[in-house]
Amino acid sequence: MKTEIKSKTFAINRDTDHSFEFVANINDITFINDSKATNAKQTVESINSIDAEIILILGGDDLKTDYSWFTNVNYYNIKTVIYYGRRFPEIKNIFNKHVMIVLLDNLETSVKFSKDRAIKNQVVLFSPACPSYDAFDNYKNRGDKFKELVLKGISETKGK
Repeated sequence: MKTEIKSKTFAINRDTDHSFEFVANINDITFINDSKATNAKQTVESINSIDAEIILILGGDDLKTDYSWFTNVNYYNIKTVIYYGRRFPEIKNIFNKHVMIVLLDNLETSVKFSKDRAIKNQVVLFSPACPSYDAFDNYKNRGDKFKELVLKGISETKGK
């Protein structure tokens, strides 16, 4: 199933909160909340379903996620990987040959960086590839925080 989101086509069939959920289109940049992607397989499915350039936000505090699924990812569309968490050396080894990788402290700084970095027609995909137990009770709280951070400041700028 393909879902049309603000002139972008995404081939994925997940229509629930926090699972490939459209958050906003701000200045022709699409923000997607995929907080429910608590493993690399789901993140790879999301990445591979997007036919646009991607700023990917990964991260959390997990030591058991099997990142070998990233060997199946379409690196061509990923322009930047933003990572927060303790497994940066592994993430760096996986993505370093293909894209720019940025290590940040937490979700808040990651979203801010993605907003500053993304350009017109790109997609900011928050698809952590691991559980949320480091800073959040569950993926729902984490996804709600992502949405809040993306939408922060939007109402103030609309009136200008």
